Amino acid sequence: MTNPDLEFSLWLASFSGFESVFIAISGRYFSFTLLTLFLIYFLYLRKLKIYFFIIISLILGDQIGAYLKDFFSEFRPCFEYYQYFVDNNLSLKQCGERPTGMPSNHSLNFFLFTTLAFLYTNDKVILVVMTLISILVALSRVFLFKHLLSQVVIGAAIGIILGVIFYKLLKRIKWINN
Repeated sequence: MTNPDLEFSLWLASFSGFESVFIAISGRYFSFTLLTLFLIYFLYLRKLKIYFFIIISLILGDQIGAYLKDFFSEFRPCFEYYQYFVDNNLSLKQCGERPTGMPSNHSLNFFLFTTLAFLYTNDKVILVVMTLISILVALSRVFLFKHLLSQVVIGAAIGIILGVIFYKLLKRIKWINN
């Protein structure tokens, strides 16, 4: 197979010892725990309006990602390459038949959140920790064959761009910055 995206997925799958980590950080509980920690942080900063603006931005970003999935209409690797994975003894459940692979909304949302959290707080620790978490989440999607590397990279790029756009919008809203 000469598809670099697929070859990267297969190479990443060779790190089977990390499966439980990738499954955990890709799940809802991890996301909600992270959002709760940031809620506490923004409560401490007394900037609850900013937190809710970030949540609204995440909802909008997720909707934009869903629209782009329909626009690009690209299959997920767990559907498109299912038989190839089975032939190579990789345990995998076939995923839905709808072409919802591009972009990765997990990647888009995590990088959107990271961008907004950093731009608002200007805290380098938040930038480093959240960037690492975002990269791990993106890699988890590749590891689990839910997305190809190109799909998570494009999702991350869209998330960063949307983060900058939403941040600029946030700065224009006077009442939210009081």
